[in-house]
Amino acid sequence: MKHFKKSIEIKCSVERAFDFHKDTNNLKLITPPGISVKILSIELPLKLGSEIVLNVTQFGLIRNKWHIKLTEFVENKLITDTQIKGPFALWKHKHIFEDKGETTLMTDEIEFKLPFGILGDIAYSVFVARLIRNQFEYRQRVTKQILESRSQ
Repeated sequence: MKHFKKSIEIKCSVERAFDFHKDTNNLKLITPPGISVKILSIELPLKLGSEIVLNVTQFGLIRNKWHIKLTEFVENKLITDTQIKGPFALWKHKHIFEDKGETTLMTDEIEFKLPFGILGDIAYSVFVARLIRNQFEYRQRVTKQILESRSQ
């Protein structure tokens, strides 16, 4: 099992940060270049148990259908998406929001397992760890820029 955790402090209310992540239209805004995400189906409004099916294309070549379910949903605090079917053997991604008064601490915490046993472990060492780190650094940086540039 692999783990990834990254936090960023954003100068906005916890409600704004949470609402931004609840709005699936913002997914395209925070997706790094080289990755295309298309929502194939979604249950709105997002709530506990909502399911989302995505088509994710990386580098214009690698396509994956990704079916996730919101397994935890606590308004202004937590959204957890868990893979039902997709490219990972296991994927559980927690979006954690902490009210710090004038700011919000937003944390992405991911527990995952790659498929293909030892080949998956090699892929993790060679490029997957860097790919995940870069993707979430980008997402957090862009989220911060968007939320801090919009009027409070």
